[in-house]
Amino acid sequence: MTHQARSPFHSESRLAHPPGEIPAALGLSWCFVYGYCGLPAVRFFPEVRRLGGRFTKVYLFWQQLEPERGQYNWSALDAFAAQLEEPDQGLVSLFSASRWATQKSSAMLPPSPAKSLDDYYILVFQLVQRAGGRIRYFQNDAEPNNPVFWSGSREEYAAQLRVFHRAVKDADPSAQVILGGHDGMFVPPRLDPLPDQRTEPFPRQAQGLEFFSYVLKHAAGAFDFFDLRLYGDPYTIGARVEHVHTMMRDAGCPRPIVCTEYGGPNFFEFAENRCYLPLVDAWSNQIGETDAQGLPSRPEGPARQIAELYERAESLPPQTQMFLQGCAPELEAKLLRIQSRQLVMRNVLARAAGVQRTLYWQLPVLPGPRDDLMTLMYGKIGMLRWEAERWVEQGPTASVFRRLAGLLLDAREVRRVPLPDPSVFLFRVDRGEPHPAWVVWQRRDAFSGEDSPPITCHLLCDCDGEAVSIATAFGETTAAEPSGEGIIVHVSDTPLFIESRRSAADRKETAP
Repeated sequence: MTHQARSPFHSESRLAHPPGEIPAALGLSWCFVYGYCGLPAVRFFPEVRRLGGRFTKVYLFWQQLEPERGQYNWSALDAFAAQLEEPDQGLVSLFSASRWATQKSSAMLPPSPAKSLDDYYILVFQLVQRAGGRIRYFQNDAEPNNPVFWSGSREEYAAQLRVFHRAVKDADPSAQVILGGHDGMFVPPRLDPLPDQRTEPFPRQAQGLEFFSYVLKHAAGAFDFFDLRLYGDPYTIGARVEHVHTMMRDAGCPRPIVCTEYGGPNFFEFAENRCYLPLVDAWSNQIGETDAQGLPSRPEGPARQIAELYERAESLPPQTQMFLQGCAPELEAKLLRIQSRQLVMRNVLARAAGVQRTLYWQLPVLPGPRDDLMTLMYGKIGMLRWEAERWVEQGPTASVFRRLAGLLLDAREVRRVPLPDPSVFLFRVDRGEPHPAWVVWQRRDAFSGEDSPPITCHLLCDCDGEAVSIATAFGETTAAEPSGEGIIVHVSDTPLFIESRRSAADRKETAP
């Protein structure tokens, strides 16, 4: 099907859409491919809603949507839009990867600048017009500070962002543009470190921040929200969010921050695994090569090194073994428990830092080839696996997400309450009710922390021990002792949810 669209060079320029507030919501992302390269455009948003999520996204590619100039394939876009109950639930993130239209011929990775910004405008305009108001949010070329996801310059990225923004607003003035996505892998320069916290910068950290500093200054009016991914150390989330806010203020373009990807623990969060960091550079350098179909070539060097890890798996530290496919069941279960705890921690810390909307990466369990670096890093992060013609929950992470989504539903503010023991993190969740909810945990070593017994904490949290419901993130109920104006609880690295019994009962009745 061929459509005609106005060229950016023959239309009146619109003013930048004024940035606004974004309704708070937890959500779940699909994986990297949707309705492309043999992976069908499945109906998955009902599962997101069943888990309490209210937001989702898919990635689409220029080659997927317009395989030849003027010939469009909207099947994946239509399948995605048809699942949404309202526009605010959906985000489409578009990669500028094409075998005919971009500077580097590629069907997937790496994206690169358009040969013609006129052609790019027409594609984006047609995409948003086809969405027809069914999707509110659009994003261009995520994580461009990583050469795997953008093979052009910062100048070319800023120029293409300005065209993207104009095309989106021309097609649908109510649509919102989310600026790329910083991968979040940086240690804030002014971090006040906690005990034993990593403070050395990430590889290419300075270049990534400089990339976005340039884009913010030269495309200040071309976005409505900034996307900061929140992988890495959960306890630097507040400092990372504040650093990006400072960057935007310095560039004269303050905007709300959203997080369209987070998850953990990452393979490299454990000190035992950082000796393998050179794998990332080797993988990144080789993934930019494409095969005859324009798809990324398999990085053979990193694959051989990962295969060697499997050959000596029994001699590796457990922090390494638990990321390997087919590891011991007890290590697999431990990784999923850590993942579930961090899901709560990352969301609560992000909300306390003012990040109103988050997307967990990712919903489906879709491990790739065993010896691929992405499988090593993210092969176990999915929540649901397809089994016997239905979605089945993988471990406890999905149910933990559901409980957290219920607790934060209609939350107006999440605020940390300082305690004498700085290792204990207590948060007040204001939901507009007479009694707030509370979340509390103790910061411990992610791997070994669960092996230590709970500590006793006296919490002055304006609640009666007889009238509160207390449960761990995993759903195990526990008791509290009334003590003066507060309660005494036993705290570990597993977050506790504390709320009035009436609120807890109401949430169960209204759960999706």
